Amino acid sequence: MIKKYGFVLFLIVFIIATSFPSCNFERACDKPTKFPVQTKFYNSNSSTLRDTVLKDVSLYGIGREDSLIYNDIDTNRLNYRLSPFSETTKIILNAFSNTDTLTFHYARHLELVSQTCGFAMFFDIKEVTFSGSFIDSVHLIDPTLDASKEEHLQVFVH
Repeated sequence: MIKKYGFVLFLIVFIIATSFPSCNFERACDKPTKFPVQTKFYNSNSSTLRDTVLKDVSLYGIGREDSLIYNDIDTNRLNYRLSPFSETTKIILNAFSNTDTLTFHYARHLELVSQTCGFAMFFDIKEVTFSGSFIDSVHLIDPTLDASKEEHLQVFVH
């Protein structure tokens, strides 16, 4: 009789314990885990900081010519990601019927954002170079790609 009640009691406790969710509720990740380079374009011929719209812009990464990130758009701002697999990323930018190349040199490190969000690759940009076809200069505002910033790189075009 005690065995019978013991088994029933065990079964009730087991059902109750497995019916309630654990303390780790599944929530959407509330922290950024991807950090695009937010780039804005400016007129280098202006005496004040004035943005400019690039016409028919196309953008892709070297080695990824078949994967256009942007294709024939008119814009004053572009967002793209750095490669998590190397310390350099080359971006091809077509505008004004010319082609220019932005080359990013950076350090990268993997960090645990949180248990819910998982791991993310963080970047520390050391240098940005360009080929100078239509880009006059670049100004790196935020080398760490802080997700709270709306602009990381200013590109001045002529």
